[in-house]
Amino acid sequence: MNPNMVKDLCASVVRRLSLRPATVEAALLVTLHHFSGESHNPGVAYTGLTPDQYVVLSLSTPRFEATLASAALKAEGREADARLNWEAFVQREQETARLAHEAIPKTALLADAIHRIGRQLGLCGECTDQFVSGVVLTLALGYPYRLADQRHLSLTDLLAQVTTEEVTELLRHAAHSATGRTEEAAATLRRMQRAAR
Repeated sequence: MNPNMVKDLCASVVRRLSLRPATVEAALLVTLHHFSGESHNPGVAYTGLTPDQYVVLSLSTPRFEATLASAALKAEGREADARLNWEAFVQREQETARLAHEAIPKTALLADAIHRIGRQLGLCGECTDQFVSGVVLTLALGYPYRLADQRHLSLTDLLAQVTTEEVTELLRHAAHSATGRTEEAAATLRRMQRAAR
């Protein structure tokens, strides 16, 4: 882990949010613990990263900084600010994912076939539209942790390679979650995780 990178990140959060350095340092430990826990997910091993490599790679992601900032704000009792900080991060990620989705050529799967897949699942066009940003965001969040032979690809390139089966499962999971069918959603998620191994 690069100590200078961590120091600069903490200093940036202190300045940007007017937090005490000690609070940010304590939040850093909580955040590192969170990402360390994530690093043992079988999906991380599938990418070829060790848990330590996953954590080090995570340090430079906007999600790490957003998680750190929210943890520090919560530690100072600024719950509302923590929530707003996280929501702002999610909105930025969704906008990035939306722009990447729009940049995909019209011949690519996500650009023209997602509604057809939605119809096959019995979803109306409006429902599918509501799920598209979430599906693309889900794919975008996995972007930094892609397989070694895909690390040179842009997010747009990766989105264009998503298979029909993957989109079908993502839409199915989104539909089950949105309608409160938690058991079916969990089963779909388990299927996706098994397929990713």
